[in-house]
Amino acid sequence: MPRFLVYSLLFFVGVLSSSRADNGWEGRILTFTEENDASVGTDRHYTQGAKVAYWSRDDALPQFLHSFSKSLPAIGLNVQAQKLGFVLGQDIYTPEDLQISSLITNDRPYAGWLFGAVNLQRRGEVSSAWSAVENFRLDLGVVGPESLAKEGQEAAHNFKPRGWSHQLKTEVAFDLRYDRRYLYRIGDPQGWAVNVIPSAVGSGGTLATFLGLGSTLRFGYSIPNEFQAPQHETPFHYGAYLFTGAEGRYVIRNIFLDGNTFTSSPHIGKKPWVADLRVGLTIVLKSVEVTLAQTLRTREFRGQKENDSFGTAMVAVKF
Repeated sequence: MPRFLVYSLLFFVGVLSSSRADNGWEGRILTFTEENDASVGTDRHYTQGAKVAYWSRDDALPQFLHSFSKSLPAIGLNVQAQKLGFVLGQDIYTPEDLQISSLITNDRPYAGWLFGAVNLQRRGEVSSAWSAVENFRLDLGVVGPESLAKEGQEAAHNFKPRGWSHQLKTEVAFDLRYDRRYLYRIGDPQGWAVNVIPSAVGSGGTLATFLGLGSTLRFGYSIPNEFQAPQHETPFHYGAYLFTGAEGRYVIRNIFLDGNTFTSSPHIGKKPWVADLRVGLTIVLKSVEVTLAQTLRTREFRGQKENDSFGTAMVAVKF
């Protein structure tokens, strides 16, 4: 871990003993996320992703969305707060050898995904000890040259891979996703604490269809509680925590490996079972949270020689 991150962590957990465990998550939130495998010196497979997301203030939903939410079952969840979210993003996928100009048949194909998403989030209590957050999300976007993945990779890497003429063909794609996370807190919410967060996720659509289970462990000082559903504004605070998590998925479809849905295109045989292992650090500077993480992903397709890994940098601004 870089030294300046260690020093920052020690500073914030050592001198801010009077801060409260509130965090302002009931307000509006803007997040910026960049993912890139340059953190481990590679340029292959899931090589880059960039996303901007906006979350509304709690319960600031249009009336039709309130009505829609009421019609959705909340199994085992007492819904106490809701948010509307929007995401704009781009993902870039390439084979390992970027010097080959001919079609590569033994590696994943070139592909890009430019998309927007709408997200309905609901939070609340499950019991006196457990809280939960669930998300209903619709992703809609385009795969192919219109995703601007070729232009994005060339601009970010100052290098022109030779095989983009063999990328997936133009296709409008969508996903419907649902995920739920549970929170169990151990320790002092105003001091040192441990969070245990089991989770489940499912997705169906022309882009990706899969089922997954996972869990995250967080340890730190004054950990923000994004599961909280306060009825009034809460003050911002300082804090920091380390986290590690794992998720396993059974993949039924992945357009970036299986190829286009309605036409022939480059493709490669996928592995149905995929797992992610993630470690990272979050520093909370009152209304700003900065997260740095590294993800190890197991092999996704037949013939893949090594696991992949990529870094994540995220900034969240609450206002």
